[in-house]
Amino acid sequence: MRKARAGVWILIASCFLVGCGYKTSPRPATATAPGDIGLIDAHAYAGRIVLKWNVPASNVDGSALRDLSGFKVYRYSQPAGEECDNCEEKKRFYANVDFQNPSNAVIREGAVTYTDKDVSSENVYSYWVSAYNLRGREGRLSQVVAVTYGELPPAPEHLRGGPETKGIVLEWDAPEQMEGIRGYRIYRGTTDKPDEMKLIGGVQSRDSSFVDKEAEKDKPYYYQVRSFKMDKGISLESAPSSTVKALLPAVQFQPPENVHAASTRRGIRLAWYPVKIEKEETRYNVYRSETGKMFEKINAQPLVNPSYLDSKVVRGKKYRYAVTAFPNGKPEYESRRAGSETVTFAP
Repeated sequence: MRKARAGVWILIASCFLVGCGYKTSPRPATATAPGDIGLIDAHAYAGRIVLKWNVPASNVDGSALRDLSGFKVYRYSQPAGEECDNCEEKKRFYANVDFQNPSNAVIREGAVTYTDKDVSSENVYSYWVSAYNLRGREGRLSQVVAVTYGELPPAPEHLRGGPETKGIVLEWDAPEQMEGIRGYRIYRGTTDKPDEMKLIGGVQSRDSSFVDKEAEKDKPYYYQVRSFKMDKGISLESAPSSTVKALLPAVQFQPPENVHAASTRRGIRLAWYPVKIEKEETRYNVYRSETGKMFEKINAQPLVNPSYLDSKVVRGKKYRYAVTAFPNGKPEYESRRAGSETVTFAP
């Protein structure tokens, strides 16, 4: 009996020494860390700097990254114009972005968008980002991105919008100070909240209009436009322009025809053929343009009759006019503009 027990113990001991054929989960000799973040994209806006980076898909050893826990954001700030020696050594941990519950960032489609609102003008902000896993293992720091938060460009003025055959047309006036402005970016949203608007396109600084060809019919949109300039590869955007609401109607009404403008003693009188809208009362808007300027609406209330007297004109100046038609109470269904010839006020 004792010999049998001894044999069992010998067998067990040998299993520990040479193995008994049972497989266990392999463990790496050393714990691995998340892979590199890569390049950080940075943009400066009024009152904030926005950073964007991609979520790494693998660890440093090439294996799939399945235990990502979050990101660490490091920052160092200094006055603009000062030299920065050994900036990386001066960095400080600034923010944590939780991958599962990003309360201070937005993670969508494999990209992280983080906003730093604690910024002030004439400072340079340097950022680094790293990823870490559930075990706390931190990957390598990203390359540094430095943002000189200087004077932002002025915003576009007098934004206007309305439907045309190809979509919703936006027009604006360029800022008086154009130095350094590279172009304009157009934002659109289903509410008038700036934070909920999305970038839908852009134009160069020589342009002051944009056509939103992707607008859905009978769906109201809100628009804003921002001017931007570049500083060492970083985009600096202005505050937003005024907000304009526009809609592309499923049924577009015909514009007025034969818009005629004539100078009289009291001002410039306009007349046009009436527009009939089935089962609706027709109303009109009148727009005026001085030489070299954009059209602006000049009637305070919708017009009932197909005529208008513009008494706020200056002797010797040239003007052009445009008229639109729409159903009563539905100015968002305004027709395209019908223009007049140029007329000089000469009473």
